[in-house]
Amino acid sequence: MKHHILDVDDPNFHIRTKLNEALSHPKKEDPNIRREKNEILKDICKTIDVGPLISCNIHNCSVLHLACYFQNFDLATDLLNSMDESTLALLWDTRNAWGSTVLHDAATSKHPKGLEFVKLLLQKVPYLLLQHDNMGESAVFQAIRYDMALDIASRYPDLCDKPTKQQTTALQMLSISPKALKSGVKLGCLAEFVYNIVSTGEEEQGTHGEVGVMKKAVGIIVNSSCCEFPMIEKVREMKRGNDDALKLARILIQRDTSWQHTYLPRASITPITNPHNSVQPLNSVQTSIDISDDHCWGETPLLMAARTGCIEVVRLILEKYPEAVDHLNENQENVLHVAVKNRNMEVFDLVREKRPSTSRGLIRAVNKQDNSILHLVSCKPADLGEFADDREMKSPAVQLSEDLALLENLEDICPEFLQNHRNDQKLTGRELFAKTNAKLHEEAKTWLKSTAENCTVVIILMITVAFAAAYTVPGGPDDKTGLPILLGKPLFILFTVTDVLSLGFGLTAVVVFLTILTSPYRMKDFRRSLPQKLLLGFTLLFFSVSMMMIAFAATIVLTINARQRWTKIALYIVAVFPVVIFMLSYIPFYKELITVLSYWLKKIHSSLPRLSCRASEHADRISSKSH
Repeated sequence: MKHHILDVDDPNFHIRTKLNEALSHPKKEDPNIRREKNEILKDICKTIDVGPLISCNIHNCSVLHLACYFQNFDLATDLLNSMDESTLALLWDTRNAWGSTVLHDAATSKHPKGLEFVKLLLQKVPYLLLQHDNMGESAVFQAIRYDMALDIASRYPDLCDKPTKQQTTALQMLSISPKALKSGVKLGCLAEFVYNIVSTGEEEQGTHGEVGVMKKAVGIIVNSSCCEFPMIEKVREMKRGNDDALKLARILIQRDTSWQHTYLPRASITPITNPHNSVQPLNSVQTSIDISDDHCWGETPLLMAARTGCIEVVRLILEKYPEAVDHLNENQENVLHVAVKNRNMEVFDLVREKRPSTSRGLIRAVNKQDNSILHLVSCKPADLGEFADDREMKSPAVQLSEDLALLENLEDICPEFLQNHRNDQKLTGRELFAKTNAKLHEEAKTWLKSTAENCTVVIILMITVAFAAAYTVPGGPDDKTGLPILLGKPLFILFTVTDVLSLGFGLTAVVVFLTILTSPYRMKDFRRSLPQKLLLGFTLLFFSVSMMMIAFAATIVLTINARQRWTKIALYIVAVFPVVIFMLSYIPFYKELITVLSYWLKKIHSSLPRLSCRASEHADRISSKSH
């Protein structure tokens, strides 16, 4: 290993030390101290021939590099204004160990003053945009993760389609950045409400849908308030960034050409024209529509956006270039295949809505392995590499239920012959699903048994308490009549009713969980039967806990007979507290289970009787005859 030895006798060594001392600062530094350090640093730079372009560390970073890196843009602006024409000309060759210019470091900053510095820098040295780092990335490419890219792309549109050494364009980079857009940001109920009503300070174009009158009224109050709320400001900044990213996407799609680089489909490889499911040789695959056949471009932006769930980019590309919907990746997978593999069903629905005639052909297509869209349901989101970490973790039973629901829904969409289509392993979509989900099936069985057993134990303990409370009435019985002393009290009736309900709900929940424990746990049972029973069991458990806590509160109030109203209020709050915690803890799980019931709700809705036109005509004919 080669070591770099610092020469302490170098006259610039002590200057670099002073420069680093002036540049370094703690997280919360006094602004006055910061200004003093900036003045010291500017005085030192005046004594140097190259000024702020002197290298300060072993990474060959100049003072201007570090000022931008530390987001000290007040200093960076003063240093840039102090540079003469000859020193400004040296900025082209002033690059650090990674080949980054000052513009590269400034373009990756989210600081509000960073954009102003970039504008000033481009006014003085506009040709810096043509400089690339060691990875072949320009400043506009690195700024794709930040709002600053919008300003650069707007002023220099010719740079939008310039690829890096890896043949990656800015639009491709944006397509794999789902968190830059609204569709990739998961917000809570309150944050979502604030997102819809908050103003970004720019003219709203209805990008995120129209809001109601109530939301508009609240929005006016929030936006005109003199107080600043950290949560609202954070959401406002997020929305501003999403809007800028959407505007940037429009500019990039207008100028980008990487969407043209696609693979041609294999000849005669569809379930209809290939009834024997024979695998064609790979040399029959055409390389690219583009004249170049090097294929360094990878996936097109549309397929990248479908893979990561950037639905806004998918919508804009289909509006600008409708023919891009037919493009394929190296594995001969179209946009619907990619969406199903990555469980981005919003993209799937959008493509079918925008291009209904084309989507029928896309659904029937197969990939290199002769896998149809039904086979691709067996591809797990957990096998998707870097994007698997961003996905919501779910219980094995819910995962299996959702995958079965997806397979069933796709079977309803696909033609019947595609359900019997076999891939190169001679497996249908159902057979491949059962084979690849065998481990998940076992995990779901284990998880469901453990959950049902634990819930059964909890409910039995609760039933024991409710049963004992029914024979130990508050206040005790009358010695003469044997009737409860507090029989005429309204709270005593409340206690009796809630205790009986708690006992009834608990016993019913035990029966439900016992049916889960005695279930055969077949694969098809995880589609609807077992999730519905689990949802019913948890609902009964919740009601049983709620009734027991109400009975507890009524008992305490009856026993102490408190006259102070605040005492009763305190007791009610304490009694309701466990119920609220229980409810909040299981709301996410309830959301997962309720989605399973959507199938049954659709079935019930479709089975309801409707008055058809033929029936109404028949009724009109009978009425006319009667007259």
